[in-house]
Amino acid sequence: MKKLMLLIPVFILLSSFTVKEIHTKPAAIPTVATVPLPALTGLEKLATLKIKEIEKLTGRKLKLKEKIALKIYQLKLKKELKAKEKGETKSKGQTAFILGLVGIGVLLIPYVSIAAIPLAILAIVIGSKAKKENPKDGKAQTGIILGIVTLGLIVLAILLVLAILAADGWWV
Repeated sequence: MKKLMLLIPVFILLSSFTVKEIHTKPAAIPTVATVPLPALTGLEKLATLKIKEIEKLTGRKLKLKEKIALKIYQLKLKKELKAKEKGETKSKGQTAFILGLVGIGVLLIPYVSIAAIPLAILAIVIGSKAKKENPKDGKAQTGIILGIVTLGLIVLAILLVLAILAADGWWV
C-alpha cells in the first residue's frame, strides 16, 4: 500500500511532462477581422442589411433563432437611430432632478409628506444610474443630492417629533 501511495504522485508528476502535439489544419472560419471593412461601416448599414448579405459576410447559414434575433436587433437599432436624428435623448438625470424637486416640495405638504420617502429614494437610485452612464451629468448629481437632503429632512423631522413627545411626557 505504501508503494502504491508513492507511485501515484510519481506517475502524476511524470505524466505532466509528456507533450502531445496535435497537428490539424485550422478551419477557415470567417471572423469580424476577415470581413471587409466597408461592409461593416456605419450602424445605418447594419440596420439595413438583409439576412442573405449577413450570411454571405459571415460565411455560414444563420439559424432561425439567429435570424429572429437579428431582425429584432435591427428594429431596435433603427428606432434608436431615428430618435438620435430627432435629437431625442432619454435623460435619467433629468428624471432624478425632477423627482428630487418634487420630493422636497411634497415634504412641505401635510398628510402627503409620506410620499416624499419613495420619491427621494427613486431620485437617488435613478440619479446614480444616470451618473454611471454619464459621469458629467449635473442634473443627475443634483437629483442625488436632493434625494439625500429630502431623506435627511424626513429623519430630522421624525427625531424632532420624538424629542417633543418625549419632553412632554406623552409616552406614559
